[in-house]
Amino acid sequence: MKVIGPAAKTVFYLKKIQGQYPIWTLHYKIKCKSTENELTNLLGYSEIKKNKPVAIITREQFSGVGQNSKTWISPKGGIWLSAAYPIFSKEFACQIFNLSLGIKLCEMLREEDINVCLKWPNDIFFGSKKLIGFLPRVITRGKEIIYVRIGLGLNFLNYTPSEGISLSKVLKTKNINQHYWTAKVLKAFYDSVECNNKKEYVIKSANKFLTKKFLPSGFCPHTWKIKDIDSNGNLRIENETHLKVIRRF
Repeated sequence: MKVIGPAAKTVFYLKKIQGQYPIWTLHYKIKCKSTENELTNLLGYSEIKKNKPVAIITREQFSGVGQNSKTWISPKGGIWLSAAYPIFSKEFACQIFNLSLGIKLCEMLREEDINVCLKWPNDIFFGSKKLIGFLPRVITRGKEIIYVRIGLGLNFLNYTPSEGISLSKVLKTKNINQHYWTAKVLKAFYDSVECNNKKEYVIKSANKFLTKKFLPSGFCPHTWKIKDIDSNGNLRIENETHLKVIRRF
């Protein structure tokens, strides 16, 4: 495994929990403007290679961008990363990629007895507060998917606004290992790629983890309610007379 920067501890845990998995290239930064920009620049200089995923990890970013170009608050103490995983296939089910990643993050946390849920399409909540946000993207060349990439933020030891919560507060301790959890997130990303061809399992698991408390923006909770996630990964909401399908793309 190639290590660039002080990422040796993350590599240690990756080796411990991954087994015979592809070789990651890890770039570690104490602070950066945006891990997404850093990853884009890196991939612009050198094409991603088969079986060699890459990740850029930082403790703090000061110009992060979330969904719909919203500011992604990323203070010191969180786990903020962008990662790319080579696919080189026409068969990858890109329409459920956000769900395959979401369920693997939920499984990762529930294995540690942290009872989280999936807020469609790309947030992980603990109760009514956001713990993880992620932005998945699919990169194609013609009809072939070359790689998938994610930008991900895990509130870890950092300050959060009222709508968020950190893992340290969930676990009620500051004695938690950043490198261990970074490795677990990278493994969840890998697992999400591996299970992507199991569509029935992904949809069933997504509905199991789905929270129905948070409607998409613009829908009144007194009128509409969440029904489920359909077989194409879309969110279905309903009122007394209508069923509406909300698509991620």
